[in-house]
Amino acid sequence: MNATDRPDEQGDEPTVGGTGATRDHNRRRLAARRIEVEETAVGRFNRQLLTLIAEFEEQREAERRQFEAAEGTALHMLAEGFSRATSTEKRHDLAEQIGSSLPIAEAGVIRRAAKALETAMPGVVVDARVDGWTAKEIADELDLTSSYVYRLLRAHPWEAQWALYVMPDGWTSDSDDEPWQRVADGIEESAGETADEVARRILDERLDNDLTTKRVRVAVWRTGDGPDLGDARGDVEHEPTE
Repeated sequence: MNATDRPDEQGDEPTVGGTGATRDHNRRRLAARRIEVEETAVGRFNRQLLTLIAEFEEQREAERRQFEAAEGTALHMLAEGFSRATSTEKRHDLAEQIGSSLPIAEAGVIRRAAKALETAMPGVVVDARVDGWTAKEIADELDLTSSYVYRLLRAHPWEAQWALYVMPDGWTSDSDDEPWQRVADGIEESAGETADEVARRILDERLDNDLTTKRVRVAVWRTGDGPDLGDARGDVEHEPTE
């Protein structure tokens, strides 16, 4: 075998020649270069992609384990049961059922929430009353006595912000776009009234002879809520008399 037939002794660069051994040598060198290019560019990209996929899968797995752990807690079961409890009695039964089997960490969370609720109880009671709950309904829901609810309502009056509107002449109650015009407004304290009751009282107080022939509306908000009509906590209307 002469020198040109010994490709393994040739240099790293492909050579120009016609023998079969030379052509094999050239193919091997070109393939090696393609591997080197892939290693320096595509290879790095592939490794980075695989790393990102692995990190994503690890994150998903951690989230799944966290969800499964939370799903088995009593607090999760309490929230799930509450979403299905449609009456005060069912909510009471749920609390007794879950409360009797709470582990200490979850019991601590509920205990601290209960203490915070005791501090916030006047605001909870008043806000429910503003929305129309009766004293008995509030007492039943919060496991209080009606007399205690009445005491809280008397001791914590709420500030009602109200506005009186008049419908311009020529517009009917069936109009799609009703341009209510505000003609009066004010702020006053109310103890124990619902927002609808405040609105009705103000309407009755201000419905003079001129207004009885018009369509009139009184909206009431708890101060800080308004003043959009869609956000009113109380809303009453007067239809014009002939």
